[in-house]
Amino acid sequence: MIRMQGSSLFSTWPDARHMKPHEIRFLSVSLTPGVGSNDALIGVRIVPAGRNKNVVFGRTLAEGESDSGEPVSFFPYAGEELHFRPGSVQVSIRDIDRYAQPGPDGYSPVSNTLWTWLSFGSPPDPALFRFLFATARRLDSAHSLCVDALSGLTDRQEPFIKARERLFAALGLAELMCVAFSRSIDMIEKIKSQFSVQINLPASVLGSMAALREIRNAFEHIEDRAMGNVRGKPHADALSIFDQRDLISHGVLRYASHSLDLRATVLPMMVEARRVVLEAAVATAGSARTINVPMAFPSAPPDSYERIQSHAYLLWANKTGSAWWDPESNWREAERSDAEAHRS
Repeated sequence: MIRMQGSSLFSTWPDARHMKPHEIRFLSVSLTPGVGSNDALIGVRIVPAGRNKNVVFGRTLAEGESDSGEPVSFFPYAGEELHFRPGSVQVSIRDIDRYAQPGPDGYSPVSNTLWTWLSFGSPPDPALFRFLFATARRLDSAHSLCVDALSGLTDRQEPFIKARERLFAALGLAELMCVAFSRSIDMIEKIKSQFSVQINLPASVLGSMAALREIRNAFEHIEDRAMGNVRGKPHADALSIFDQRDLISHGVLRYASHSLDLRATVLPMMVEARRVVLEAAVATAGSARTINVPMAFPSAPPDSYERIQSHAYLLWANKTGSAWWDPESNWREAERSDAEAHRS
């Protein structure tokens, strides 16, 4: 049953919402002020910080503070406002990095974390920004190639022709991985000397760099090795780059006296290299930024609840909502429309 009373709609349709406070757990930092725009840079966890009459206060979690899961509850349609005092909102690189979920090997993509933090944190020298971002992209790409190569080495029941195709593809991925990973390590090493950023690669990475560079060099100059040459001259080790039986059987790349175990050596090296890239970002732009100006989210305009409820109902009844069968979608769409109407 649906009945109208004045300009308000009261209904018992399945999508009807009851008046209740908003429960807010995250504060979003976006590129533009548009409501509902898909341009969020980061969302930071917020918790209650008291109230004064109709003003509700929020804050971000403090360093090391455990998260109880409690939301900030305020009711804009009942005249309540949400305020953040100066200094009560802090955004850290950890807030950004928690969106990068690690895989089974412990590695998680670092490019987005780095780009977002260098965009949001204290802007570094543009050349350093480009250099760090390129390093991060190469590292992420190298990891993806390594994972795909290992996947291609997994035994499976298939005709020998298909198996050869799969294994040759895995070798090609491992080859490209060596190039991307070695170059990313080279760039990490140059950060300290070229930009005076104090970072250091751990011994676990340094100990395998010679093997990584030699195997990478052999793959990058495979046309030279195919002729039995190293740097244009005959060499006894040149053709060993073509013998990759250990890669197929054990996931180990070999060249001359050098070897790289993709699982036991390369993947842990990538995890450590990622950590160093983030250390460079922190050394460049700090680990956290505090917003030292007050922020306020006002109460809703008078009668907005009834307008939004009416609009949400029509989106459902007329099947004109972008997802008209979903009550939450109808309500958000009606809220955005009402907010835009009041801004214009």
